Amino acid sequence: MSEIASSASDGTNPGSLTPPRGSPPHVPDHELLRCIGSGSYGEVWLARNVMGTYRAVKVIYRQTFSDERPYEREFHGMQKFEPVSRSHDGLVDILQVGRNDAAGCFYYVMELGDDAISGQDLNPDHYEPRTLGKLLGERGKLPLSECLRVGLSLAAALQHLHKHGLIHRDIKPSNIIFVNGIPKIADIGLVAEVGAAKSLVGTEGFIPPEGPGTVQADIYSLGKVL
Repeated sequence: MSEIASSASDGTNPGSLTPPRGSPPHVPDHELLRCIGSGSYGEVWLARNVMGTYRAVKVIYRQTFSDERPYEREFHGMQKFEPVSRSHDGLVDILQVGRNDAAGCFYYVMELGDDAISGQDLNPDHYEPRTLGKLLGERGKLPLSECLRVGLSLAAALQHLHKHGLIHRDIKPSNIIFVNGIPKIADIGLVAEVGAAKSLVGTEGFIPPEGPGTVQADIYSLGKVL
């Protein structure tokens, strides 16, 4: 499915602005090993902290936004989400948030999802996250009991997010990861406060006819996933 993220009204136009490739910014106490994903707004890196624990680090670049307002809005959304993320098992934990204005970016450190093959016993050279999208690609339709378990967990997590005045804006199978076998809503770079999300973002096929950026749109997207 193609990602949609464009709006002349808020200065976001990543279709013509691509994230930098090459050396990532310095992230204190983390060694960034390799880029494991990229999107409209930035890159996701596999990292190792000073304790030897593997983490995921997402870097959001200022240059992927045509002006300052949407970039700051994304950072503000992350500030709001950071404490909420650790208060529910169905949301990926944000462990650290920082910004590097000299490098023109901000970043956040997350718990790492299970490896697609080996779970938590991962090889950094071959790591691939286990997502619901990958699981469906391997197995097709899941048994009803498993659908219920995953669906109830995700619905509770989304309700918790909405309860705190935040929306996700891009619920889809590839944005649902497993951590120690538990399904979690991830790729929260597009999380925003209800009423503040003006840009047209989301993924074709998971956006309601009336458009994205509302609590109802999140519920519609989860319904499509289920």
